[in-house]
Amino acid sequence: MATAEERAELEAEKRRVQSQNQLLEENLRRIEEQEAQLQLGIDQLEQERAQIRDEEHQKLKASLSKREADLEARIAAAERAEAAAARAQDLLAEEKKSAAGHATELERAAQTAEDALHDARGRIAAEEAAIAATNARVKELEEQLLDADEVRRQLHNQIQELRGNVRVFARMRPPAPGTQCAVKAIDVESMSITDRLGDEAVFSFDKCFGPEATQEDIFEDVSQLVQSALDGYKVCLFSYGQTGSGKTHTMLGAGEGDQRGIIPRAVQKVLEHAEQLSKKGYEYTMEASYVEIYNEQVRDLLKPGADHDEKHKIVSAPEGGCPTVSGVEREPVRSVDAAAGLVRRAAAARAVEATQMNAQSSRSHTLFLLYITGRHAASGQLLNGCLNLVDLAGSERTARSGAEGQRMKEACAINKSLSSLGDVFMSISRGDKHIPYRNSKLTHLLAPCLGGDGKTLMMVNVAPEPESAEESMHSLKFAAQVNAVELGGGKTRAKRNVTYENKENAGANVVVGPAAAAAAKAGDKARRSSMMPLPPGALARRASMAVGKRPPGADLTGRAAKR
Repeated sequence: MATAEERAELEAEKRRVQSQNQLLEENLRRIEEQEAQLQLGIDQLEQERAQIRDEEHQKLKASLSKREADLEARIAAAERAEAAAARAQDLLAEEKKSAAGHATELERAAQTAEDALHDARGRIAAEEAAIAATNARVKELEEQLLDADEVRRQLHNQIQELRGNVRVFARMRPPAPGTQCAVKAIDVESMSITDRLGDEAVFSFDKCFGPEATQEDIFEDVSQLVQSALDGYKVCLFSYGQTGSGKTHTMLGAGEGDQRGIIPRAVQKVLEHAEQLSKKGYEYTMEASYVEIYNEQVRDLLKPGADHDEKHKIVSAPEGGCPTVSGVEREPVRSVDAAAGLVRRAAAARAVEATQMNAQSSRSHTLFLLYITGRHAASGQLLNGCLNLVDLAGSERTARSGAEGQRMKEACAINKSLSSLGDVFMSISRGDKHIPYRNSKLTHLLAPCLGGDGKTLMMVNVAPEPESAEESMHSLKFAAQVNAVELGGGKTRAKRNVTYENKENAGANVVVGPAAAAAAKAGDKARRSSMMPLPPGALARRASMAVGKRPPGADLTGRAAKR
């Protein structure tokens, strides 16, 4: 019998063997599971391999089908190409055969073309000769056009000289509502005025405008002188008269419509005519300055913040040119708006002071100076004209203006320059060798317009109210003396006389003309001062001064010359 120890060992061995069996069984189970998984993987791989094989087979089959279709298409294309080549070969053979037939025709056509080319060259030569003849004719016509334009300028200038290189227009301002008129426009050349004594004087000028005259009516008669400036002449337009008579309205007007004055209308005409002449080969340039003459000093109205103490000198022009003012702005004018801008700038800078005549009385002469240069490139022709548009200061006498101190100095300067203007006109009318242009800045600057073939128009403006009759009479007398001056060809029509009627001596009319002036010298000498009121009957005696030669010792304003 086994002992207990042996049984224990056996039991332990048994348990060990059982444990090993369990491990082996467990391992066997895991191995079986792994085998099952491996078998499953093998089955999946087999399936995938079969699927891949099927796919590859399908792809290969499709590729073979495609290649077969491509080969069939290529075979069909090759067959078509072979057929086309056969047809082309047949056509080529036909073309060769036809070309052989056309060769002779081409040779004949080439000969025909060569003959046509020869004829065309002959026609081209004829056409070139015709073009050369036409160009020569065009050049001849252009030269004739230039000659015709020169003739037009000469004829226009002759017409202006026949009408008078110095002309005087008179314009009556409309009366204030509810007031009587001491001035009447009789007809297109005559104007009458009745003084406070009831004496009536009738003045005759180149043109008279009544109160109904429009700005357009005024410019219509002025525009011919503007044309002269474009033709290379020196032209000046004065607006003269007492303060409040409408001088500035005549020159500048108001707004942009029918009330525009001479300056904007003149600029517009110059620009429009320059545009027309550009079609004839002319090129025009316009430049403008705007100055005032104040107390015999020239001021620049266009220079921003101009120092009025700056000295400006008048530079005399070379022969055929226009005087200029040193140091002043000279701006190009290319449009009416540009000129209007210059006018607005100048108006803001003017010297304005109150007088008894007008709360906004301007105490200076203003000059709009338009320099016009025209060039014709083909002929080399050069035209240098200038258009001076002058708004003179009020012409009222110092006693009536109520001026004192500085204002009295201004009034004396104004009267001096107006007197110098009158001296120039009278010196020209007498044919003096020396003309006193340099006696004032005004006449110095405007010298080319006042002499030679220059052209001057004075627009005398009169106020019609009875209280202004004395000053209006004074203005009309001055204008009548200017009207007697002749420049260039002079005026061919006879001057109409000025008639005064003195009611104190009823029926005694005095006809005033150049001959009457000499007879009246001695009797008038003591009464020439325009500052003194006229006694009854004196007006008829003084009338002799209105037209004709000035008596010694008196200036054109009717004042006695200082001794």
